[in-house]
Amino acid sequence: MKEQVLEFIAPLTAEFEGFRASVYKCPAGYDTIGYGRNIESNPLSVEENKLLKDGKVSKSVAMRWLKEELSRSYDSLHRNFKFFKALPLKKQGALVDMVYNLGFSKFKTFKNTLKEIELRDYEKAAQRLEASLWYKQVKNRGKVIVGFIRGSDEL
Repeated sequence: MKEQVLEFIAPLTAEFEGFRASVYKCPAGYDTIGYGRNIESNPLSVEENKLLKDGKVSKSVAMRWLKEELSRSYDSLHRNFKFFKALPLKKQGALVDMVYNLGFSKFKTFKNTLKEIELRDYEKAAQRLEASLWYKQVKNRGKVIVGFIRGSDEL
């Protein structure tokens, strides 16, 4: 299921993040590159730095980095939330995207929302997300992700 979830969510996360070949400051003020990779909390390794050409990353390399980080996000969810593995694909994908966007530490602060998801009260979880600062900040991303939590098949 992991591979299916990653194949589903990676193109959406890439679209939500947008691509920039050079280092830039994200809206939260962090140095970022590619498809939203925060290089302050997730610095480039020596090997990854060698993949840059004149300080720029190619789309294919950035997509590989995105998929690797989404995989780590999936693993964190799988390890820390027993209910995660029983969720349908799009709900798993929504949570993976949220972890990528927020970081796992901030994601865990959505305690009430996570409890509602665990109890399968997806409407209540969706309402909680819609009332959050995260939802207001991420705009269209929030609408799509909340749609997946609520149960919508709409992209």
